[in-house]
Amino acid sequence: MYGQRKPVGGPAPSRSAGQTRSPSIIADIKLEDLERLDKTMVLVAFLGLIINVVQVVAISNHSWLKATALSNGQPFTAHLSLASVQFGNDTHPSKDNRFFCVSRSDECSLRQLCATNAATETYSNGMAKYTSKAAWCQASDAGAFATRLLASGLLLGLAATGMTAMYAAQSIPWVADQFDKVEELGFSDEIQKYLIFAGWSALWVFIFCSMVAYATMIPDSLGWGTVELEASFGLLRVCFVLSSLNVAVVANSVFHLWGDDALKTAWDGFMAVPWLSPKKALYIELAIQLALYFMMVVDEVDWAVLLVVIAFIYLGSGQKSFMIMYVTIIIISILFDTIKLLSLPSLDTMTPGESWGAMTWMSVYVLKFLIVGTIVANEYLEAGGKSSAAPAGGYGRQQDEYYDDEPAA
Repeated sequence: MYGQRKPVGGPAPSRSAGQTRSPSIIADIKLEDLERLDKTMVLVAFLGLIINVVQVVAISNHSWLKATALSNGQPFTAHLSLASVQFGNDTHPSKDNRFFCVSRSDECSLRQLCATNAATETYSNGMAKYTSKAAWCQASDAGAFATRLLASGLLLGLAATGMTAMYAAQSIPWVADQFDKVEELGFSDEIQKYLIFAGWSALWVFIFCSMVAYATMIPDSLGWGTVELEASFGLLRVCFVLSSLNVAVVANSVFHLWGDDALKTAWDGFMAVPWLSPKKALYIELAIQLALYFMMVVDEVDWAVLLVVIAFIYLGSGQKSFMIMYVTIIIISILFDTIKLLSLPSLDTMTPGESWGAMTWMSVYVLKFLIVGTIVANEYLEAGGKSSAAPAGGYGRQQDEYYDDEPAA
């Protein structure tokens, strides 16, 4: 039976038999009930809400593909959604639609373009003057198939979010009553968590399959140059990352892959550091950089984010070997990033997704200098503190702190 919930992974304590409930759901909720919410599952449900909203935003705009289409030999910039396309620029996104369709709306249907018999005129060198019907049909089929997968995933996401939110709220009397009834049907606490895990896993699979299917099925070109995946596909990457986090958290609840106190230990370590210290500043800078790396997922996945993990290991363990590893790799990264920065085109020539990625990447680039400087300051202050506390004879082997696993001579 259900009542107040224990932390994730523990059995549910029983509710007193015969305890009555108020007929008003809202009036029955007390502050202490909210304080006993399963915080981990609340986080999962919150991320699930974000995933669902981002999926809806991604599905409903013309930022899936950017390409150059041809009409009577003239190139036109095309911005594709899953079901339609706009021809124009950022200021007037549909100003050139008349060259491709007779629709009076702000978009041309991909299905209509696929059904239209496009002209097959070519130049003397064999170059086509019009985007082929096959290319429009490929784009239409890719969008239709991805839409079906994403719609199914959205339904799964809504269901998984709802189940997770209800599971997290079992400290609320009315919710506890409903789970008592569910348990009477034979669905134990463990089975409920398996169902939640299955829901998030299924959403993870649907999002991944939709990305794979769309990237595989789209045409290579609309007549001129190649097609480019745009910001909406990047938003789908964001959903995939968030759903991966949810799967990992719920998997730990079911299979107990790591201790439930791991995050609490990390948080306590952060709070134990004085606020006016380089080490606290380093924690904050790394957290900001981690958030920026996540926001970059809209444009690209930068695996330099693993350097942040190395830095956090150094902060948590205090092992200098991880600090040396981080500083060495980050200096190499800064040098290559400097070359990339100097070669970046003007932001005015980029699409919204590309400009977002470029601005976020530049913020990460600046933070790298700040983090390296903070590490140097932290090491200098620690070394100064040890020197002032050192005995008259000094230290026998000061370099031993850089080789944590080597026993003292």
